[in-house]
Amino acid sequence: MEYLGENLLHGIECSMEKFTRTEKEIANYIIKKPTEISVLSSSQIAKKLHVSPATITRFCQKLSYSGFNEFKHELKRYVDLNMRPGLTAGIKQIDYFAQLYQNHLDIIENTFQNVAYPDIQEVVLLLNQAKKIHVYGIGNSGIAAQEFKSKFFRIGLNIETITDPHQAAMDASLSTKKSVVIGISLTGETKEIIRAVKIAKAQGSSIIVFTGEKNSELCKLSDITLLAMNKSNRHMGQNISPSFPFFLLFDLIYTELITKDYKNRMHFREKTLKSLQDDE
Repeated sequence: MEYLGENLLHGIECSMEKFTRTEKEIANYIIKKPTEISVLSSSQIAKKLHVSPATITRFCQKLSYSGFNEFKHELKRYVDLNMRPGLTAGIKQIDYFAQLYQNHLDIIENTFQNVAYPDIQEVVLLLNQAKKIHVYGIGNSGIAAQEFKSKFFRIGLNIETITDPHQAAMDASLSTKKSVVIGISLTGETKEIIRAVKIAKAQGSSIIVFTGEKNSELCKLSDITLLAMNKSNRHMGQNISPSFPFFLLFDLIYTELITKDYKNRMHFREKTLKSLQDDE
């Protein structure tokens, strides 16, 4: 699974009805003691809870994980996030690592400060209502566009990502009032993306923009804009992926989608996961 912390534990709580009595005991123990579980092996947990290792594996698979190791990895991420100050104390003693660490924290904080929960809700509403979602990005923004499709396609959204400027314009001309078009540009001034978005807007499509510049031309075309911090003006900014701020916004939207419609989204998630397992 791709969501973290509280959403992982919330997901376990939401799945209680599909668990057996024994699996419910495992779930409750994990919710109460995630830190302890994150450092134990499946056999150690099985012995502690008086169940078989196979029961632990089946429990994890019901949560759409391939097995205990994948589940434990996600749980460990949750624990690490909550213990971050202690875990980073050593690496922060290296000056340039400390600066890079602080820059990442600044980007995270700035992004969260500039996004409002009602905006996330509105984006989720548009995505849920869309007959088709068209995502446009070029260069580094194209990488972010591909990530958006990869992330959201797996939970049931009908998404097409275009990273070629000519194809974006042609694709936009085929959009409709039932389409949602997403333009991604850190500067908000990428001419090819602006052109495609203008075409889609004329078609009556809803426009969502991800950018780092609130006064950009691309922003003026949007129905809703989500701002990501432009890291280019920061010291050591060149060492940070240009897509990183966008990925934070994608995670917020993804988490809201999962939280609001957990069972349905997990149904799609399980189907796509099973299709990959069937090929092995």
